[in-house]
Amino acid sequence: MQTEIKIKNKIYRIDINEMAEGLLKVKINNRNYFFAKNKSGELASVDPKLYANGVESEENGIIYDGLAEKEIKSPIAGIISSIYVKKGSKIKSGQKIATLIAMKMENEIIAETVGVVKEVKVKEKQFVNSNEILIILE
Repeated sequence: MQTEIKIKNKIYRIDINEMAEGLLKVKINNRNYFFAKNKSGELASVDPKLYANGVESEENGIIYDGLAEKEIKSPIAGIISSIYVKKGSKIKSGQKIATLIAMKMENEIIAETVGVVKEVKVKEKQFVNSNEILIILE
């Protein structure tokens, strides 16, 4: 679901997706936040680094086993100018994995999770659409 909200004359673009039962990914102005139900049935903020490693948090009682994103997608349409990872590369959250050119601007594609590259689905100088899969993680 996509929507926009206005708070104090600033517009926020919000995209909400359910990644798994009870786990929500909320993207606000291209920044991801994760929420899951705790033992009490309430939504609680989730640290993506914890759920990627299959950890149960004592703080909010959520088990994050196997819920990490397995795909890295293009945020916008454009041309891939550089790819910085290959099959077998270990990636960490915040690592630059590719550069995409759109509207004459270079856009860095940053990993939001940890993992190992299973497959690189694109090549340099290839046009990609918004939300197209670029990299699959193990």
